Amino acid sequence: MFIAGLVGINYILIFASWRWAKLYYIYLPFVAFPLVLNCCMIASIAFFKLRNSIWPEKTVELDHAESLVLLLPCYNETVEECTRSLDSLVDQVGIDDNKTAILVVCDGRVRGPNMQKTTANYLIEDILVDQTSREKIRDAYRAWDSRRMDIEVCRGRYKGVPFYCVVKEQNMGKRDSLIVARSFLYKFNIRRTSPDTIFSPRFLRSMSDWLAHDALMDQVDNLIGMDADTVFDKDCIAHLLNESRYPGTVGVCGYVTVDFSGGNWNPWSLYQNAEYTLAQGLRRLHQSIATKKVSCLPGCCQLLKICEYTCGDRVLLDLFAYHPTPLDNIVKQIRATASEDRNHVCLMLTTYPAAQTRQALRARAFTDVPHSWTVFLSQRRRWTLGATGNDLMLLLARHCQWWERILALSNVMVWCLNVFVIASIGCMVVAFISQPVWIIMAFVGVMMIPIVYYLVMAIWMPRTTLERVQYLAGLLIFVVLGPFLNICVMLFAIWNMDSFGWGKTRLVVTDDDEKPSTGGSTRQSRGHDEESNVGMVAEKQTMPPCLPRAQQA
Repeated sequence: MFIAGLVGINYILIFASWRWAKLYYIYLPFVAFPLVLNCCMIASIAFFKLRNSIWPEKTVELDHAESLVLLLPCYNETVEECTRSLDSLVDQVGIDDNKTAILVVCDGRVRGPNMQKTTANYLIEDILVDQTSREKIRDAYRAWDSRRMDIEVCRGRYKGVPFYCVVKEQNMGKRDSLIVARSFLYKFNIRRTSPDTIFSPRFLRSMSDWLAHDALMDQVDNLIGMDADTVFDKDCIAHLLNESRYPGTVGVCGYVTVDFSGGNWNPWSLYQNAEYTLAQGLRRLHQSIATKKVSCLPGCCQLLKICEYTCGDRVLLDLFAYHPTPLDNIVKQIRATASEDRNHVCLMLTTYPAAQTRQALRARAFTDVPHSWTVFLSQRRRWTLGATGNDLMLLLARHCQWWERILALSNVMVWCLNVFVIASIGCMVVAFISQPVWIIMAFVGVMMIPIVYYLVMAIWMPRTTLERVQYLAGLLIFVVLGPFLNICVMLFAIWNMDSFGWGKTRLVVTDDDEKPSTGGSTRQSRGHDEESNVGMVAEKQTMPPCLPRAQQA
């Protein structure tokens, strides 16, 4: 029904725009709306940049070095990917005075194509070999589908940094892993109040003992998130920390760029590199310096302050951990299974209007990108559905910032009318032929403003000549092919709207044969019952106070 409605309204509007081409001014708002918003954001960025250079924003002066937990969620990554990510964490510069600890959460025991072991076994047997303890814990915590989860944990040191590795016996998706990490750190910080938790006493005691005795932390200030296919630049975390020291800031994202280690001129890498740069250099930059409401903090390069806004029960357990039921509408299903990082931030910003989020452009992270058509479509299906679903929430939310609400309206409208918007551009070109020259030049002038801004970005976003050439080459591909790729992604997303797995993005191999299969984000084989249809509920497991040995002495 929804698909038929989208097809119908696009068909009617396209027919009307070509049938009555001279009435182009009726269809002009559909094309001009996002264009005008982009121009407004460009002007706003210039204004705030100038203002901040004259009157710099005040920062919060800390009286202590912040303690950091570095989170690495993984699923079916190779031993090389996991090792590169972990090495980039321990090789960070500029944070020598900060206490750091690594928390690894492996989502199930699966392996990708051409892998001899599961990612979990690679971690426990080949990477995290300097262990001080290792144990299995039954019914360790209540997963986001309200079932009990068995886990295996080990702790020790990785190149001198304390680590704690959690291997879940069932695949429950990244959202579940994030809930485990964030909820524990928040409960650890408020442990002296004996809060209710979702963890068993044994699991809770094990994690608390690791933080207090191995990492020597009495309180965790920040959680640094990354993905197992991502590599941090040497000073990435230091720049994230610097950007987090503005009043009211509870979350910061870095600048995510494409990892060109596999080749400098691959067309897939060039296109996606330009796409990433444009998204982070316009809307996200405007959100960071103007509205202070960055609506997506990518999990591959993210800082969250451990506080009620980000990790409290209201956002994390009541909203973010809601497990959809078969009776929920398609939008709620999409929000629960796609773009979990964006969904968490949107829930936080609409629940706590005082929360602020920012972007640190100098905090660079390099990530792998799809290099085939099927994987690209599968990834972008989740991204476009997740982004549109969360924009719809921002549009309708009571406490959404007014400019972000307008942007959300534009994004939802363009997504629903993508085919018509592109077709109407052709209609307007034909209609403009018979119009006065000044009208044509005025419209072309407005359309050129974003293009000029994109070209100017080549001066200050890339750092080297090679990066500038790569960006400009990708920009050319983006301008020529971007609209058509967007239509393909939208059509693919609509056709597969009710598919809630990873698709081709994360292939896994069963133990029975070497034929890859698509990994799901939920335990579909376990079925549903009344308990699994309820959102995650905190158990009456109280948390005893736990102090570092230095303080106990």
